[in-house]
Amino acid sequence: MNPQLANFVALVRRYPFAVTCTVLVIGLAVTSWFLWQQIDERELTLEDRAKVGEANLELLIGGSTQREELAAVRKANRLIEDNLVIEANLADNKWYFYKIEEQTKAHLLDINQYPAPAGDSPLYRRMPFSARITGTYEQVASFVLSIETGPRLSNITAFTFSRRDKDPDRLALDLNLELLGKK
Repeated sequence: MNPQLANFVALVRRYPFAVTCTVLVIGLAVTSWFLWQQIDERELTLEDRAKVGEANLELLIGGSTQREELAAVRKANRLIEDNLVIEANLADNKWYFYKIEEQTKAHLLDINQYPAPAGDSPLYRRMPFSARITGTYEQVASFVLSIETGPRLSNITAFTFSRRDKDPDRLALDLNLELLGKK
C-alpha cells in the first residue's frame, strides 16, 4: 500500500469523529453553494405560487356563486336535452304540435316532418317541419307564439298568411320551421 494512503487511513482510524464532521461540513458547504445558485429561480417560483394561491382564495370566496351558476347552467342544459326532438320518434314530434293546437284552439290541418339536412353540428341537428294552421287571428297568433316560446327550441324559416275564402274571419297559416333535435 502507498505510504501516504496508509498514513491517511491511520489518521481516519485515530480521529473518526473529526473526519466525520469534516466530511459533513464539506458536504453541507457544497449543498449550500448549489442552493445559493438557485435562489433567484426559487424566488420566482415562490412568487408564482403565491399568485396562484391568491387566485384560488378569490375563487373560494366567490365559489358559492359559481356553484349556483353552474347548477343553473346544468339545469338549463338538462331542460334543453329533455326537449330535443328525436327524428325517428314521429308520433311524439307531431303530438307536440297537436298539444299546442289543443291549447290555442287553432286547427292544425296538416303537419309534415322532413328528413334532417346533412352537415349540421356534431351534437345537434335541425329537424324541418311544415304545418298548415287555420283559425281566427288570435288563435293563429297564439299558435305561433306557443311554438316560439315553447319548451322545444324552434326556428321559423318561412310563413304565409292568407284569408280563407269560405269564412273571412278565419286565416290560414302555412308555416315552415325547424326544431332542434338529437344527432
